[in-house]
Amino acid sequence: MFKDKYYHDDLENLSEEIVFEQIHEVISEGEVVFNQSDVTIQDIAAIALNNMPAKYVCNFFEKQNPGPNLLEEVKDLRKYARRQVLKAIKKVNENPHD
Repeated sequence: MFKDKYYHDDLENLSEEIVFEQIHEVISEGEVVFNQSDVTIQDIAAIALNNMPAKYVCNFFEKQNPGPNLLEEVKDLRKYARRQVLKAIKKVNENPHD
């Protein structure tokens, strides 16, 4: 595969981390009821991520010390991710695997 030829571990889609962060927050808050199995969590993440814009960063410095523009984008992505996660939970609750 071509990705294997050029890909390095430095490339990361911040939207993925943000979606899982929001799933964790929803679970921690305990206000939204849903099955918290591994399969359900993955379904929620996949649905939410399919509706999220990708936001890739590719170097250690950018990840550890983001500039003001990236910080603002991440702040906006968190808000958007929260909405997408809640929509995904609703969808999964309406169409469970079990």
